[in-house]
Amino acid sequence: SKATVSVLNCSSPHTTMKTFELSGHQKPVSQIKYNREGDLLFSSGKGSDKFGDPSVWSTETGERIGTYIGHTGAVLGLDVNASTTLLATAGADQCCKIWDVESGRMLKHIDQPTPVQCVAWGHGDRLLATVTDKKMRNTPSINIYNIPDKDQIEEDKCDYRPFLQYQQTEMIRWIAWGPDNSSIYFCSEDGSVAIYDVETNKEKCFGLIHGDSEQVAEKNEGPRRFQWDTDYTMLVTAGGDKAAHLLDARDVTKIRSYYHDFPLNDAAIIPNNTMNHVFFGGGISAQSVTQVSAAQNKFDIKFCHKVFGDDLGVIPSGHFGPVNSLACEPNGYGFASGGEDGVIRMHQFDSEYYKSPGNPSEFE
Repeated sequence: SKATVSVLNCSSPHTTMKTFELSGHQKPVSQIKYNREGDLLFSSGKGSDKFGDPSVWSTETGERIGTYIGHTGAVLGLDVNASTTLLATAGADQCCKIWDVESGRMLKHIDQPTPVQCVAWGHGDRLLATVTDKKMRNTPSINIYNIPDKDQIEEDKCDYRPFLQYQQTEMIRWIAWGPDNSSIYFCSEDGSVAIYDVETNKEKCFGLIHGDSEQVAEKNEGPRRFQWDTDYTMLVTAGGDKAAHLLDARDVTKIRSYYHDFPLNDAAIIPNNTMNHVFFGGGISAQSVTQVSAAQNKFDIKFCHKVFGDDLGVIPSGHFGPVNSLACEPNGYGFASGGEDGVIRMHQFDSEYYKSPGNPSEFE
């Protein structure tokens, strides 16, 4: 499929931004992720055909560089390793795949018992974690694999088996490795965020963060995703209960809360050496849109002061549906959003943005 790029101008109370509109998926975008250097953006889609194929885009031009073809169902998530040599994808076709980023070649197919919800590379690129759910009478699990060097992966003909597996009753929605490979942070459908100790294979910290009733899972009000601050001291969650919370990484206790008038699908943090901002995206899903007024169904990107919690304004997302995924450019030059409409939008900050409230000079 041919990808198209449109360059737009977007205004907010504090900044005018250049925006690249990337059209290539045509089905809902499930996740977007910058590589460490910020020169590439990876995306995955929920389409069960070529429109769901993971893609890689140039952040300088907005052009799609290539696709990773091999899944037979929706791709629910992805992660690129720190050296930008390997891409892991989470498939609804009950497998995780590992790809050579540069050539687009599939290096390894790892069978899973259920659709894979998300994947995450560990620090050092030698560990890979996958999340499987409770479909087909399986138990929700975090599965950790040892991954050899890239040159050895394709030559290795044996099936990969997890050397560690953590299981629980509640569906696990999202995971991310902690400051090092000794812990994995995860959020669940019951409204909780917890820390899994890899060394002991046990949960070592737990916090009921989202939802205030026993029907959190049934109402889909729990945390949907979370993302780290650049120094791994804090993480921000996004919940279906229209709330986001900044958590202390030591014990997942709340530092600051941000409340909205629409369900949140994702949240991200601007690099702390650039601006003290957090931003959020979401909206009402298509199947629920007939039950709410148009005014409630907001797809804008909302910015807040990370420390004080003040609302700083909204940036029109340009999406014609909920925002499913957010990613902050690693150097703080902008951010990207992926929507239910199948479109990815890359936003580049101008100089005025860095003069807005939240500049680190406030605390000097």
